[in-house]
Amino acid sequence: MNKLPQILKTTLVAQSRLFYIEAVDLRFANGQQANFERLVGRGTGAVLVVPLVDADNLLLVREYAVGLERYELGFVKGRIDAGESAAAAAHRELREETGFDAARMKLLANVALTPAYSNYCSSIFLAQDLFRAPLPGDEPEPLQAVHWPLAKLGQLRAREDFCDARSLLATYLAREALEAHA
Repeated sequence: MNKLPQILKTTLVAQSRLFYIEAVDLRFANGQQANFERLVGRGTGAVLVVPLVDADNLLLVREYAVGLERYELGFVKGRIDAGESAAAAAHRELREETGFDAARMKLLANVALTPAYSNYCSSIFLAQDLFRAPLPGDEPEPLQAVHWPLAKLGQLRAREDFCDARSLLATYLAREALEAHA
């Protein structure tokens, strides 16, 4: 295993209410120096929740994705608030975005989206045994709930409006978890 590079200097390049951009000067074990830039989130991570409505159906949400300038179909997602655990954030986001909570919330994976450029990480959960427990959300418009059959996950993955990498990965993780306990 290589020795970690030494961080010589970190400089704030730009910031918004959500992110910082930092320039990082590094010295590698072989003496080479390099300058990298990274996007640093202001939070403690995010969650993505795959809600299982029943043995045969998932619950998705359709919401506006400003990065792509279109409506996207995906799973429940949101940031982890300060002082909140990933599991608590998963329950809260599920309640805010769908009006449901889950009696069982299983962590499927912790993933980094672009580790070479960002510290942004997400915890992916499978929510089962749903029950009504709505919470007011922070979305600027109501989200559209969409039921999707587990038997048609291939068709879901092929949709142009279902392209969030976390959601795509979550379909495989959820299927694997469900098959392991079948």
